[in-house]
Amino acid sequence: MEFSKRLIRDIRCLLWVVTLGALALAGYCIRTGYTGALPWLTAMVGLPWTAHGVVCSCYLQMAKSDHREGGITFEAARAAGFRQDSGDSPAI
Repeated sequence: MEFSKRLIRDIRCLLWVVTLGALALAGYCIRTGYTGALPWLTAMVGLPWTAHGVVCSCYLQMAKSDHREGGITFEAARAAGFRQDSGDSPAI
């Protein structure tokens, strides 16, 4: 698997750990009767999801540039006559 795809997969796994951890902490705070402000829980979940959105957006932009005419993936496919079978996509 390519580095960029592994990076996104790993980020998604960490996001779920952070999200479930924040929900568990919120539940603990409710169960123990904590009545203070919890902005740190919002930041704990919101900021990583925002970063994930930025990473996915940048990855999509990279994929767009690679797959249009003049991009490295498009030109490699053109050089192979658009006949090379790829494990990631169906044959053309």
